[in-house]
Amino acid sequence: MAVAKRGLQYLFFYQIKESRQSMKRKTALIRKGTGALSRRAGLSVALGFAFLQMFSGAAMADSKDGIFPTAEQVGGQVYPDPIKVGAKFPTDIEIFDLSGKPADFGKLIAGKRTVLVFFISAVPVSVNELKKVQDFMAKNAATTQMLSLNTDTVGTALMGISPIEGTVRTLNVIKKEKGITTPMYVAPNDALSPTGLSNRLGFRGLPTIFVLTASGVVEKVFVGPQNWKHGDI
Repeated sequence: MAVAKRGLQYLFFYQIKESRQSMKRKTALIRKGTGALSRRAGLSVALGFAFLQMFSGAAMADSKDGIFPTAEQVGGQVYPDPIKVGAKFPTDIEIFDLSGKPADFGKLIAGKRTVLVFFISAVPVSVNELKKVQDFMAKNAATTQMLSLNTDTVGTALMGISPIEGTVRTLNVIKKEKGITTPMYVAPNDALSPTGLSNRLGFRGLPTIFVLTASGVVEKVFVGPQNWKHGDI
């Protein structure tokens, strides 16, 4: 939980910093374009914008130099260490197949060289990588199995169905529209839990792709979209 809390501190640090900079920019614009506004009124409006932005905007890097603060600046390590090449990949990951039923991850990878593609269904660039990897492997690694695991769940409270059921529906649409013929699964993730999937595996971005040996040892790790070339897998 300590890592998750530091992650929240990390986001809050940026939102405050970006909001301060945004406040300065908006105050300057208000002073320049509206002579009727007093200095105090302009600052109040800018503060209102900054307040909304602080709680609704995404965390961003420093707009001047693009550098994120160090771990020490935000109170310690922000991200857990990722699984490294040579490590044994965990086999107790909770996953669900495209019918919404639990699947045994350990059995799926046992004794098989495997490529695991962790992705987010809500991000097009992440989804598009599935077809790229599938097509590349068909030509360059046909004897290696590919498993795609979606790590986000679809909000379904207003639909009266479970998040797993809603996410399964989404994956079935993606499978059909993108022409995915390899197995797809839902791998629920709680980013705020120290035992959540992203914290256990140490994701730095998605898609994240692990190449595993037949004995379940991490052979290679790829983060983000790739320009796949012969020998990568």
